[in-house]
Amino acid sequence: MQNFIYHMPVKVYFEQGGVRKYFPQEMNHYGRNIMIVYGGGSVKRNGVLDEVKSTLEECGKKVIEFGGVTSSPSYAKIQEGIALYKKEKIDLMIALGGGSVVDSTKIIAAGAEIEEDIWEEEVVNQRIPQKMGKYAVVLTISGAGAEMDNLGACTNELTHEKKTLTGPYADFVIEDPSYLMSVPLHVFTPGVYDSLSHCMETYFGRGTNVWDEINESLMRNIIRNGRALMENPDSMEIRSNLMWDSSLIQSFSFYTGCPGDFQAHGIENMLAAYTHATHGVQLAILQPVYYDHIVEDGAEVFARFAVNVMGVDHAGKTDIETAREGIAQLREFIRCLKLPETFSEAGIEVSEETASAVADTCNVSNTNVRQLTRKEIKEIILACR
Repeated sequence: MQNFIYHMPVKVYFEQGGVRKYFPQEMNHYGRNIMIVYGGGSVKRNGVLDEVKSTLEECGKKVIEFGGVTSSPSYAKIQEGIALYKKEKIDLMIALGGGSVVDSTKIIAAGAEIEEDIWEEEVVNQRIPQKMGKYAVVLTISGAGAEMDNLGACTNELTHEKKTLTGPYADFVIEDPSYLMSVPLHVFTPGVYDSLSHCMETYFGRGTNVWDEINESLMRNIIRNGRALMENPDSMEIRSNLMWDSSLIQSFSFYTGCPGDFQAHGIENMLAAYTHATHGVQLAILQPVYYDHIVEDGAEVFARFAVNVMGVDHAGKTDIETAREGIAQLREFIRCLKLPETFSEAGIEVSEETASAVADTCNVSNTNVRQLTRKEIKEIILACR
């Protein structure tokens, strides 16, 4: 195991009716001006925005709304949020939504207390601000686990870059599983795969770790509940399990002492700067193709995954045969979730020029079972078309 320092400061209230129950006591710690950050119209249609807003007003707060955050968050939109935060002298932000909203809120918080441009500071100058704004999370869709960490991804349209910036941790998180019930399956299932993807990215890094067997258990739970969700989409029990699965992954326990792989994320992040497609969808397309490409270099760990996670029978088979069957089972799970397996099936256009640009600029992992060349990365992207 590698050396590490582990600190997880996020407090989570996991309870139906959590906003009404816990906001009054939490809001005593903050000033009057509260900014709600949210995405499209779903939180308006399902009444969640009204509930959060009215509860804050009952606590004596002035509410400022900042809506319109998109999936694959835009840096231009984040700059608008920073400007509004400063203008209204915000005391606390509420990230009301899923991963994209939470990521945007983190980056707004990172840039809220400085005069410099936060992209310039963190991406170009490699400086993380010492003073940042505060935020809490009310989770309305799960999958990314963004509520538990201090990292936020966004796309700079001017430079065609999707980068991860460092912000603060949430002061507290409210996870109310009833908020997930109005989320359509086609919106929910990319998050289910995103959760599994984070587990696999950690699992297939170099070396072994005390967390590997716990990771296997969590992956099995995600797969079992993901399949059950497709049979019973109106089960709050199933959705609540998947909600907590995603949070546990990003508690960063799984990353301690283990560098992870994260090559698929490196490719997807840069590709999203061109396609603006859903994160979990593109990962579901890329990851099996990437794993097919490196499986012979990591046959032992892929075989272990096949047996311990996917339930493949190893008897009478070589490691590589078992490993390939495990990847085939991963593809079957993706089909079970009704996620696309190619870019064309997803309606995503990826030209050869885009594939070249992504391959030339994305992060290249040196902690996976084998480091890829940029030529190989381009081949993987094109093979996904």
